[in-house]
Amino acid sequence: MTIAISTLFFLACVGMAWWFKKDSSFRPREFIAVSVFWILLVATPFGSGLVDKMQNVIGTSAKAGVDSVSSVSSK
Repeated sequence: MTIAISTLFFLACVGMAWWFKKDSSFRPREFIAVSVFWILLVATPFGSGLVDKMQNVIGTSAKAGVDSVSSVSSK
């Protein structure tokens, strides 16, 4: 089970939005700087390898969770 890069990007955006919303000293320039950083990180060859690793970790964890729930619910 793999998670699409767009899904990881969406989750990162939601997390950043929540973090900046809670931050009382939020500045739009910081949001733009952090967003550009993440986009550039994912767009580089090193970043794409990191994204592949994250997809494998999250996908494996999700599959293990689904298997565990299925195993428990079938008993």
